[in-house]
Amino acid sequence: MNPVPLLIVMGTILVLLAVQRWLVHIGSPQNKNLHKENIPPKPQKASAQPSAIAQSQQKPPPHKHSHKLTGELSVTGLDERGINSLKALIDKKETDAISTFLAFNRPIFMEIDTYLAQQRRQRENEASPSSTQAPFTTLLEPLTKTERKLLIEFNPKSTRLVSRDLMSRFGGHEFGIYFGHYAARPQSVTLHISPLDPDRKIMEDLAKSRIARKGRHIPLSARLTVLKMSQLRQMAKDLKLDKKFTRKQAAADTLATVPGAAVLLSMQYVIDDLFMLMPIKEDVILVKHEWSYLQAYAKMLSGLKL
Repeated sequence: MNPVPLLIVMGTILVLLAVQRWLVHIGSPQNKNLHKENIPPKPQKASAQPSAIAQSQQKPPPHKHSHKLTGELSVTGLDERGINSLKALIDKKETDAISTFLAFNRPIFMEIDTYLAQQRRQRENEASPSSTQAPFTTLLEPLTKTERKLLIEFNPKSTRLVSRDLMSRFGGHEFGIYFGHYAARPQSVTLHISPLDPDRKIMEDLAKSRIARKGRHIPLSARLTVLKMSQLRQMAKDLKLDKKFTRKQAAADTLATVPGAAVLLSMQYVIDDLFMLMPIKEDVILVKHEWSYLQAYAKMLSGLKL
């Protein structure tokens, strides 16, 4: 009998038993934990929250820190340089410059605004003044009755019209002068401003910022309205126009279509001396009201002793 097949079968059985024991060994809980320990942990994704916190630390919310203006008064919305600039203006009692500073920087005077809000509520409720408000009553003493009323009744949460953009179009730091000039004159009306006119520079600057039109930028029909009615009738005769006019605008519209009208007009007025103020999107009355409020506030601040 050949023993080789039997040996092969026995060898195969021994190999299978060895494999079975090895599989049982690595499948035990202890070895599973060891296997997990050898696996490197997956990198965790950074959450958005820490980055948001870092950003909030890098960019503090506006008006977070306040600065002392006097012993009892503090202001927010200004850095150290702004505080020093404001104090210098207050020391010099430059009310117009303070008004411009307030409009441009929009600082918040915490105790003063709280006091004015209390005054506003007291007027609405007809309540008697609080004794805690006594230190602030002296702030209003330099103001007229109209200015006090304006400060108390003005709603500080209303939409601010005197913006940086508006100020840049109206002379920047000379906003009060430029806008006062604009508000005092009619819009969409041709004006003759000679080079010797003290307001000529203002009109030139307003033309550059497109608040006003100048010379040929004004339609001829509008330029002709600078003439008197008698001058328009004479122009019609000079142009051999057999027509009678009773209204200036109708005469100007008709003459503007006739060749030679612009030449005759230039013989009486230099074209670059003609200006026309244009309407703006902002309500002029509301802008004037807000500027008066800022001037009253500036006058109140100018009375502080720093």
